Amino acid sequence: MPLPIYVSRNGALLPPAEATISVFNPALYGAYGVYESMEVVRGVPFALEAHLRRLAYSAELLKLPLPADQATFQRWIADVLAVNAVPQCTLRLFVVGGEDGNDAVAFIWPQAPHRYPRGFYVDGAPVVTFEGHRNLPQAKSLNTLVSYLAQRAGRAAGVHEALLYHGDFLTEGSNSNLFAVVDGAALTPPAEQVLSGVTRDLLMEQAARAGVPIREAPLALATLARWSECFITSSSRHVMPVTVIDGRPVGDGRVGPLTRRLNALFEEYFAQVTSVRSDARSC
Repeated sequence: MPLPIYVSRNGALLPPAEATISVFNPALYGAYGVYESMEVVRGVPFALEAHLRRLAYSAELLKLPLPADQATFQRWIADVLAVNAVPQCTLRLFVVGGEDGNDAVAFIWPQAPHRYPRGFYVDGAPVVTFEGHRNLPQAKSLNTLVSYLAQRAGRAAGVHEALLYHGDFLTEGSNSNLFAVVDGAALTPPAEQVLSGVTRDLLMEQAARAGVPIREAPLALATLARWSECFITSSSRHVMPVTVIDGRPVGDGRVGPLTRRLNALFEEYFAQVTSVRSDARSC
């Protein structure tokens, strides 16, 4: 059955065709809004509280008053999942700015979950670099033009993802966080320079507990030849190895041991929280 059957608009359940905004809404011409995407397993959104905290933080950066508190958002999410009867999906939550001084509006709906080729986890995914920088990078805002252009460039090159760079430094993927192993150390760009993903933060917490620290540090383009491993993270990908950048192998061109260990750590944590095995995303 196609998704969604119903969309929540500030808690009211509507057919998708009625979940609309005006052409005069500031979200359309000013990208004034924020959003979240989360994985739903057995009818329960993974890391829901963390996603809602980030939604609130993004809205604060935009000075966008949210139309509800976290408890209300959780109730709206539960309602839309129940009425659509989908135990497994990707849940989308968009908050768009109000028109003519009206309150913001939250739209919530489920869509089919993302599925990636098993080979990306076994052999690594290919990516390209793309020159671009998101405005207000710490906010998950509706201003996704740079990400869209990067994704389009990646598709044109026949690869999975595009890594953004600005000046002399790589920052993040078009919709993922970036990690590299350089001189034996696991590094990721500083949180204040990127959109710090929920998966990124959870992975760093689990790694620290296991004695595998990941350090925040700028990733210069000039260091690419020294990278022995690379991987990206996101809510849908979890930990995905990257073995080719701009047509050149990363390290020896194979998934590295640290990437495998961090992937295993995250999948173990995910399985504990959701009671679901994630073999399809294991290295």
